[in-house]
Amino acid sequence: MKKGLFSVILILLFARVEAQPSIERLTLEDAVQRALEHNFDIRVSDITARQAAANNTAGNAGLLPSLNGTGGLNTGLSNTHIEFADGRVQEVNNAQTLSYNAGVTVSYTVFAAGRAWLIKKQLKANEQLATVQMRAQIQTTLSQVVQSYARVVWQKQQGIAIDTGLALAYVRMMLSKTKYETGSAAKVDYLQARVDYNSRQSDSLSQVAALNSAFADLNFFMGADPYRTYRVDDSLQLNTGLVPTDPERLRDFNLSIDIARRNLEVAKLAERITRTYQFPTVGINTGYNFQKTRSQSGQFLFNQSFGPTTGLSLNIPVFQGGNLRRQSKVAGLESIRQQLLYDKVNTDISRQYKAVWKDYQTSVAALRLEEENIGFAKENLDIQKARFRVGIATTLETREAENSYVQALIRLYTARYNLKVNETRVLELESRLAE
Repeated sequence: MKKGLFSVILILLFARVEAQPSIERLTLEDAVQRALEHNFDIRVSDITARQAAANNTAGNAGLLPSLNGTGGLNTGLSNTHIEFADGRVQEVNNAQTLSYNAGVTVSYTVFAAGRAWLIKKQLKANEQLATVQMRAQIQTTLSQVVQSYARVVWQKQQGIAIDTGLALAYVRMMLSKTKYETGSAAKVDYLQARVDYNSRQSDSLSQVAALNSAFADLNFFMGADPYRTYRVDDSLQLNTGLVPTDPERLRDFNLSIDIARRNLEVAKLAERITRTYQFPTVGINTGYNFQKTRSQSGQFLFNQSFGPTTGLSLNIPVFQGGNLRRQSKVAGLESIRQQLLYDKVNTDISRQYKAVWKDYQTSVAALRLEEENIGFAKENLDIQKARFRVGIATTLETREAENSYVQALIRLYTARYNLKVNETRVLELESRLAE
């Protein structure tokens, strides 16, 4: 009967966790897909990439001519008094003047020390940089989603372990109570069992708060309501067979290194562009203008002109308060700064990869150890429960076996969680999460 009671309690406790038909089911694949569609950082990166693509045009670089149309209309009334050299006098009140003009002008920079071509290269480099930054943001977000989902599963498993301990404590409390009431055991055993049961209840309440916090983090990365909860997977697929990437080849895969390299490229182009402003600029302009004026007074009552125009302009920078040299110096220093940042990122990524890979190997070893240890803890618990029922084992011995089993469960679930986190971090540094 006692064994049946224990089974019923366990069934009820697990049913409380699993039987939630009204709560939406969310798999890891679902979470990843929602993050790709709704994550704020990914959406911002996408807009940034689209802006960079829109800016990458020949016209924005200055490779195309500028075409402008102009037009105007003016009218007015005036009182005039004009005395001519031959003695004639003209005096008109409310004389109307009407003039209008129209024209088309085309201007093009013929020579600017190759500035337009350099700007076009820079615009293309900026577009490529924004694309890589968006890919890096996707990798980061996927890593955050996988780790957050794994944390939810881990917290759920932690709750199962705690509820298992709660069920074990309840059975021991009821058995101790029966023994005390029948006079076969001291009251202190029952009191200790009651304290243990209440302690497990407190742990269960704390675990609910931790699970809700994990759900809030997951919802944030998915761009969802932070108060939503889901039915998640019981466990996650773990990869214990990853092979380390050659550190020398890591720079070919890691997106953070790629971003630093592209930032350096953009900075060097900016330095070259700044230097072009120290050279002369030659431009050509042409156009066609039409102008017509009518007046009821004055020497000319009608004036009309039209025809094409062409011109050549030369701009030689002689002195601008030292700003050109200052800008060139600042651009050169920016190139040096980006080179240092590139070297730093290379070193830092190598350091991170070495540490993460070591953590991954340790997690694999820890998981294998805990998978072996849980069998020993379960066997020890079964023996102690049987001994306690027949009065051979003490309350303290049974309690120790229960705690050992619960702690073994917690360590097993934690080992699985740590392995998933470290596996994800390795794949993130190798830029393989989006595969």
